[in-house]
Amino acid sequence: MTRAAVEQDLALGQLIHDLRVRAGLSQRELADRMGTTQSVISRLEEGGGARNRIDTLARVASGLDRHLVLSFPAEPPGQLHDAVQVA
Repeated sequence: MTRAAVEQDLALGQLIHDLRVRAGLSQRELADRMGTTQSVISRLEEGGGARNRIDTLARVASGLDRHLVLSFPAEPPGQLHDAVQVA
């Protein structure tokens, strides 16, 4: 895995963590909402495991009572935060 890919996974994991904490949920509570285990949430937040798949990210968004919005802008975003929107 390239350094850029690792950095993106870490940034996405931090985003998931921040949104979960802001929602007042524990990892276990989010896991229950997603129908998965706490260890999966931990792995996502650490940026580890297999690359985050869109269906997994959609389940995370749903577990946080949010919507996942994907876009493909003509210009590359400067940071992952600019490319991922959770509404």
